[in-house]
Amino acid sequence: MRMLGVLTILAVLPVLGLGQGPPGTNLRVDVRVARIDVRGDTAHVEYLVRNEAQSTEELFQFMVEAPAPVVRVSAPEPKDDWVTGTVVKTLSMATWGLLGVHLAPGAEAGPLAFEALGLPTIVPSYAGGWFPVPPYSPVEPGPSPAPRDAILANSVPGQTVGIEPFPADLSPASLLARLRGLADQSCALAWITKSGVCHSLQVKLDAAAASLARGDPESAQGQLGAFLSELEAQHGSQPGKHVTDNAYWLLKVNAEFLLGWL
Repeated sequence: MRMLGVLTILAVLPVLGLGQGPPGTNLRVDVRVARIDVRGDTAHVEYLVRNEAQSTEELFQFMVEAPAPVVRVSAPEPKDDWVTGTVVKTLSMATWGLLGVHLAPGAEAGPLAFEALGLPTIVPSYAGGWFPVPPYSPVEPGPSPAPRDAILANSVPGQTVGIEPFPADLSPASLLARLRGLADQSCALAWITKSGVCHSLQVKLDAAAASLARGDPESAQGQLGAFLSELEAQHGSQPGKHVTDNAYWLLKVNAEFLLGWL
């Protein structure tokens, strides 16, 4: 069984002909959030990762940036097949890699999970394909590339749901503005796939903001409840559903956190 992990690749991948890009980049990967649990101040995120059949490389490494330092990172069974980490080239990340057996085109792995203190947000991620390490040859010394540039040399970038530290301003108005921004980004990434659903969700958040501005938190609670109800009704992979797993978990957890402050 071929396995590996990756946290969410961009809805639009880099324009590279599969099999023609630099080693490690000849992948088309689908990463979706399977679940987010919040216990106290700790968020637990789980991903399912699929190396699409169009890929011409096996997937062997997944990395997701971690603005909130990782408390714990875990891999699927058998755990001895995996190696995990929390730092890549000085950057705080949750990482998963496979030892010996990689994720073949058409195969899926998961759950890949990590925990951090904070709230869900949208973060960069990177998927690396397997390729033979070239023989060593000396190179002229020069400036080292920036950490992200070094990672991107042999991986495909994406965006997924990760964890960032709690904002300094935890007022309801500030948290609501943050949630509105995340909803806008979810629409731009096509994590919400119908413009009419985007508009309807945004209208509910704007109504809640107006209620808070006039000192009516009870109405804001009702409008956030309507937002969560529509999010639930539109979530799924069936025809006619327009909220993907990534948008659902991102917005649901943040909206429920906000309700706790009203």
